[in-house]
Formats: sequence, C-alpha cells, structure tokens
Amino acid sequence: MILIFAALSLHVITGEYQALLQHIPDAPSEDYKILVTLFGTVISAFALVVAIATFYFSNRANRRAQQKQHTITILFETRLSEYFQTTNKARKIAFPVDQDITLDQWQAARTASSETSERAEILNTGADALQQLLNYYEFLAVGIAQGDLDEELLKASIRGIMCNLVDDARIMISQLRQNDPKTLEHLVRLYEQWRQDGAVNHNGVETERPIPSSIS
Repeated sequence: MILIFAALSLHVITGEYQALLQHIPDAPSEDYKILVTLFGTVISAFALVVAIATFYFSNRANRRAQQKQHTITILFETRLSEYFQTTNKARKIAFPVDQDITLDQWQAARTASSETSERAEILNTGADALQQLLNYYEFLAVGIAQGDLDEELLKASIRGIMCNLVDDARIMISQLRQNDPKTLEHLVRLYEQWRQDGAVNHNGVETERPIPSSIS
C-alpha cells in the first residue's frame, strides 16, 4: 500500500511538473523562472522523502518477517524438541510443579550422593535440568530485549509455562541474585512484565508471585 501510494504520488506530481514545463512561455519573466525552479526543487525533495520512506517501511517489514521466522525456528528446535521435553520431565521428577524451590534444595540435589544411587541420579539430573530451563528462558528474554525475537509470538506460546517455572524457582532465583544481581536479570525483568497478579493454578493456589527482593 505504501509503495503504491508513493508511486502514484510521484507520478501525479511529476506529471503536473511536466505539464507546467510545457506551458512555459518562450520568453518567461525572471519571477516565472524562479517559480518553476522552486517547484522543481520541491518535487525533487518530495521524491527523496518518498524514496527514504519506502526504503524504511520496506526494510522494517522485512525485519519483522525475519524476526518472526527466527522465533518460530527457535521454538521448534528447542521447546518443542524431544530434548526439551526430556529436560522438562526430569526437572518435574526432582522438583514437582507448584512447590517452591530454594537454593539449598537445588544445591543438595546437585551434590546428592548419600542416598541410593538411583535417587541421587534423579536429583542430579533434575538439578541440571532446572538450571538448563532457567538458562533457556534467560536466552529467550535476551533475544526479546535485543529485538532478535518476537515478544508477542513468544508470549502467546510460552508465557504460562515460563511463568510457572519462575514462580516455582522464585526463592532460589532471589537467593542467587543476592550473590550476583545480574544472574538471570533478563528473565526476571521479563517475568515481571508477563506475570499476572492474582493468577491461580488448577488447585486454586496463587501462582506467578513476585520474585522476593531478599530472603531473610
């Protein structure tokens, strides 16, 4: 639509300019010459503005399309992959959904060795899976912040599952950030933007709670 408007506008105005040139008298006055020259300058300036605007909106549309395609590719290659599903399952076995996770619990799971070897392996795998999931969503949050990924598309696709994970790990995240405030900073910022106050899970328990600024 923009390209068509620009082309028509330029055609109409250029046509008017050509018509004006055809009516220039054989011996025009100085004022007439100035008027024609001024009109020509205006036409040239308008043509330049139209060209710049056309390039800008065309480039913007192309970037938007590339951004969406890149986002869809990321979703298919990661969250919808078998590896992601396995990782998510391992996290849920070690750290059940809708239960708060503390830093001590996560560290204990990482270093579990005193229990049976089978249980220790489950905890080790679950702790690693939890870390990978948080890092994955941090990666997506960085992509959104830098304009590489489409926020609207991601929000429609992963908002619920991401917010539920962060809600479960919010105490652990807060404790980690006390040592290093930059830990998961983009994920924390995105969570605060996406979470919904008063949200509840299927059991009617409050979820999507704020991440504590400090844990006493």
